[in-house]
Amino acid sequence: MKEPDKKIVLDLDRDRIRTVILEAYSICRDFLDTEFLITEDQFVSQINPYLDSNRVTTPVQLELPCKKYPGMRLDVDLRRQKVFARLFPKEKQAQLNYMLKGL
Repeated sequence: MKEPDKKIVLDLDRDRIRTVILEAYSICRDFLDTEFLITEDQFVSQINPYLDSNRVTTPVQLELPCKKYPGMRLDVDLRRQKVFARLFPKEKQAQLNYMLKGL
């Protein structure tokens, strides 16, 4: 006898992940004293394909474009609901990540 197909659904707190990403955007904007080239909604919507695919082990990097800090991106850990900023200079990166650690 064949059992019905069961869909595996991961227990991710998607709302919490979106909130963490939104707060990270605000903290980065305030700390770096700059405006980004994309809006908050555009930035948060970048995570949707990853949340819909249920691939939590895939490292997620979201681009956060700005003129003052080119190449800035945020690494998002979906399981732990944490973010880590990558930018140059490294001193700013360390200070910013210290602030993001509280999320």
